Amino acid sequence: MQLTCPRCSERFSLESAVEDESGRALMALLGRRGGLARELVAYLGLFRPRAQALRWSRALALAEDVEQLAAGHGEAVVARALRETVDALRPKMGPGWKPLTNHNYLKRVLESVIARPNTALTAVQQDGNTAAPASPKSKTAQALDLLARYPSPEGIPEWFTRTVCGSLAELIVMSMEGMPAYDTLPLVVERWLAELWPKREWKKSCRFRGAKRLRTAFIQAAGHAGRWPSIQDVLDGVPRV
Repeated sequence: MQLTCPRCSERFSLESAVEDESGRALMALLGRRGGLARELVAYLGLFRPRAQALRWSRALALAEDVEQLAAGHGEAVVARALRETVDALRPKMGPGWKPLTNHNYLKRVLESVIARPNTALTAVQQDGNTAAPASPKSKTAQALDLLARYPSPEGIPEWFTRTVCGSLAELIVMSMEGMPAYDTLPLVVERWLAELWPKREWKKSCRFRGAKRLRTAFIQAAGHAGRWPSIQDVLDGVPRV
């Protein structure tokens, strides 16, 4: 028996799934995920090699990763991120298309979904008609929302605040070791802005001291340290002149 995904038209044999241990586990995962299942199946199609089917073991591992995201951020929010990811990438699946190899694109979309106002009040469509309310925001989602809304202090331009807050949000999504507690995040942001702004002659479009360079300094500092970076770690990545 051949099954076809209604969103991506991916086809697979139900018999082969039942006979394979990973296939059975995947069917069980999809069964317990309800409204997320349809979006997840479409998303898995983005990983299918061009000349062959996606292995059941690989599909299961990918699905379990998504299930972990749903456990941390809420099923409705992850379902929306899956849907937006598929809608964005499916039109590109022509000649020259390279299947996804990781969840990085999905995670960026998820970050965007979480940061939008009223995300926690949205609903995911199930069975084509009814809707299930979204799960309450996780601590991570609340932190990202706070960063997205953090007001720019007097004397500091909006672009600088948005760059710092956006970079801190990326570190939070990466779950860096040494990450500050959510309750202290407003004070952490205040300190980062107050310490960083006077230390360089920042100009938004400057190649060496602009928004792009600042964001790169955050990511590189975290990568080199393997933990949540210090303010000095970031400043070391931005030249003085």
